[in-house]
Amino acid sequence: MTAPTASGSPPPKRLGVRTREVLARQWGLADLGVAVLVPASAAMFGLVLADALPVGANPPTSSSARLIFLFVALVLLGVAVFYRRWVYHGNGTLFSLVFLDETMPDFHEQAQTHAARHHMAVRLIGRRIDVLGRERDDVVDVVQPCQELARALEHAINHDREDTGYAVAPNVLWPAALAIGASLTRTDKMRFLEYNRNTRVVFRLRNKAAERVAIRAKPNHVVATPTGERRGVLLAFTPSVEKFDIDRRCAEFGISDLTRIELPAHIRGRQLSGSEMSRLADDLAGHLADIKRITTGRELVIVAFVPKTVSLLIGWHLSRQQVRFFADTSLMHHVLPEDRFVALRVHPSQPTTFPAPRRET
Repeated sequence: MTAPTASGSPPPKRLGVRTREVLARQWGLADLGVAVLVPASAAMFGLVLADALPVGANPPTSSSARLIFLFVALVLLGVAVFYRRWVYHGNGTLFSLVFLDETMPDFHEQAQTHAARHHMAVRLIGRRIDVLGRERDDVVDVVQPCQELARALEHAINHDREDTGYAVAPNVLWPAALAIGASLTRTDKMRFLEYNRNTRVVFRLRNKAAERVAIRAKPNHVVATPTGERRGVLLAFTPSVEKFDIDRRCAEFGISDLTRIELPAHIRGRQLSGSEMSRLADDLAGHLADIKRITTGRELVIVAFVPKTVSLLIGWHLSRQQVRFFADTSLMHHVLPEDRFVALRVHPSQPTTFPAPRRET
């Protein structure tokens, strides 16, 4: 992934990159090549075999032209089969996950349309729902829709074609993405696609950057006059975090101390590559699991400003950390028009009440 230019748009791609992207989309050409070369090779093989095993008293003969043609046809067939496999695995099914409030604008429509042109099939999974219509005392219970979406994704993957790869592109509220990711099982052929306005970043789970991408700020933010004993975590990985008022929100959520996890200084201010996103999800899951283990007897309140794909993969990594992460953990969703937070309940073990400050006696 290349860094954007000063104008905000990515620099022009090199000719080799553009050529590779064009070839990767030509699944019709790959099918045609195999369809033509299979009968051509079979026909020429028949002629060569007829020369070598003549009928009657005719002596065996050999044609150099036929042998050369057969050899060339077989080589081209091998290339065509390899090319078809590469195209099918790189441009299989796109599973587009949608879980948004019905009033939220979708900033990724153009990126979704662009991504659809790069895949052989598109499966739309999920829907917009009235998220705030489920709100009760600042808690929004979406456990059932999240479980339904996770099952639908698993079913779609299990019934997808075996000869193609697939990509998962989440356009999902971050707490829901966390819960859905925790239920993922098959990731062997899976690629992940992050929408970024009009662009996209594609990567696999195993493609990780060599260096750590998430660092835990030290010392932790300690509230001077705490309104509760909860521990807070702020995942600060998108520009929206700059508008987050730490002291105000700590007071609202009854937080006494807050851990901020962010990018290293040399990475901030630019778009993350696919390998960096993959490493970021792994790093964050490790940090969150560690914080959860040492936060005994206290509720955990998490506010996240992270890419949607990273949220999905954090959930996947957390499900393998042998920690009951969702128990006593509140995941906060920002209601943008009203500039307030609600607790989004996406897992059955989460608290059913808002992390309100303690009452003064």
